[in-house]
Amino acid sequence: MIPVPKSLIGQILAYAVGGGAMTLLHSLSYWVMAEPGGVDPYIANTLAAIIAGVAGYVLHSRWTFGHTNNSGGGAQATLRYIAVSLLCYVLNSVWVWLVVDWLGQSVARSIVPMVLVTPWLGFVLNRYWTFSK
Repeated sequence: MIPVPKSLIGQILAYAVGGGAMTLLHSLSYWVMAEPGGVDPYIANTLAAIIAGVAGYVLHSRWTFGHTNNSGGGAQATLRYIAVSLLCYVLNSVWVWLVVDWLGQSVARSIVPMVLVTPWLGFVLNRYWTFSK
């Protein structure tokens, strides 16, 4: 795997790549289940969050934040990651409610704030709390 620089900018760039891939995985999973699949958007968001959450933990604990992760893969970092993931899931559920239910827009439009807002909350919390030194 390509080493990540220890600087904040290095981690932001790594998160843009790795987190971007997890955001894409979540967004595509959510959209495919909710639009062509006909699954309720909240259930689709829940399943997509689980898929991306598991993959994201592996990626971020070992690569994005690997050099600052002093947890040794311990329970504390795992529980913190789950807490951050749950918070991001709730925020994405708010986007589904706001855009799909309240504004009556498409599932595709609810993905916009999921891509532009939620990942950065995850970055800040994971960098400074979950995988901090």
